[in-house]
Amino acid sequence: MIDNIKIMNLDFNPEFILNNYKWKVVNFDHDEISELNFKKGWQTNITNKSRMFSLRMLLTENLKAKTYTLSINGSIRKWYFDKNSRKDLNYFEFVDCIEILGGKLGLKKGEIWTKFKVTKLEIGITLLLKSFNNDILNCFVKYRNAERDDKNCTTVYFKFNNYILKIYDKYLEIMQKQQTDLNKNIINKFLFFRFEISIKKISGTSFNKNYNELSLLKSNWNMFPNELKKYLGNIKFVDTISKEKTITEKISYNDFIKWKIYSEMKSNGIYRTIMDFNEKVLPNNKSKYFNDLMDNYKSFVASEKDYKAIILLELEKKTNRLYNKGNIRYIAI
Repeated sequence: MIDNIKIMNLDFNPEFILNNYKWKVVNFDHDEISELNFKKGWQTNITNKSRMFSLRMLLTENLKAKTYTLSINGSIRKWYFDKNSRKDLNYFEFVDCIEILGGKLGLKKGEIWTKFKVTKLEIGITLLLKSFNNDILNCFVKYRNAERDDKNCTTVYFKFNNYILKIYDKYLEIMQKQQTDLNKNIINKFLFFRFEISIKKISGTSFNKNYNELSLLKSNWNMFPNELKKYLGNIKFVDTISKEKTITEKISYNDFIKWKIYSEMKSNGIYRTIMDFNEKVLPNNKSKYFNDLMDNYKSFVASEKDYKAIILLELEKKTNRLYNKGNIRYIAI
C-alpha cells in the first residue's frame, strides 16, 4: 500500500555509501548555502534489480556541525517489484523492501528502522473493477475544504495544503509511460482504479503522529486500510453515468422546477454546478442546501448500481487479501 516515500537521516555516517556508489556533485546556490550551511552535496541512484526503477539518494554535508544528511526518495513499490504494475506491497514485502534498502546502505539487519524519519509519503491501492470505465472518475465531485482539479483528463485531484487525494486509471498511466497502444478488450471490460493519498509534507498534517518515522510505518501498517477507506469514502460521489429517468406523465409544478434544476445541472456539469453553488450561495445552512441539491439530482437518475458501495467493497476485499498474504493478524500492534 506504500508507494512513493522520502526518508531522511540528519546525522548519517557516509563512509560505506561514499565508497560503494558513483556520485555526482550537486551545486547549491549562495542563498541555499547560507541558509542551510551546506558546503556541497552528492547525488546518485540506488538500483535494486535494474536501472529502470531506482531510488534517488542525496547526501549533503553541514559545514558547522560536520555532519551528513542522507535523504532517499522514490517509489519503493516499483523499486521492489522492478516494474510499474498494479501490484501493491503487502506487509512482508514492505519489510523485505526496507531491509534490502538498509543492506544497500551498509546497515545491519533491522538497523534502518530506527535511523530514518519519513518526510513524504504516498499510500495507495489499485482495484480491478469489472464492467467499469474511467467515466466513473467524474462521479467523484467534492471533498470538504479541498480544491478539485481534473485538468489532467485521466486523473482527478483533491488538493489540500500538504497532501493530495488522487483517483486515476492505472492502466492508462502505465500504457502512456510505456508509449504502448491500448488494449481495447481491457478498456471495455475492466477499470484499473487507482486511489492514492499523496502527503507532500508529513509534518504539517494529521498523518504526522502515526507515520513520521520509518519504524512507525511498520508498527502502524494495519492503519492504512482505514485511512484509504476513510478518505475515499468521504469524497462526495454523484452518479453522472447512469441514464436519466423517463418521465411519461404530467408532473406538478414543484416537480417541474426540480426537473428543470436537474436538467440545468446535467447541462452545465456537476462540478460546474458545485463551483457556482460555492460562489453564489450564502453560508447559512449551506451544507444542508448542498445535500438537497445533490439529492434532487439523484432523484432523476435511474441508478442501476450503487457504484460507490461497489468500489468501497472492492477496496475492503483488496486490503483483506493484502493482509492475508502478509499474515497481518500475527503482527503485534
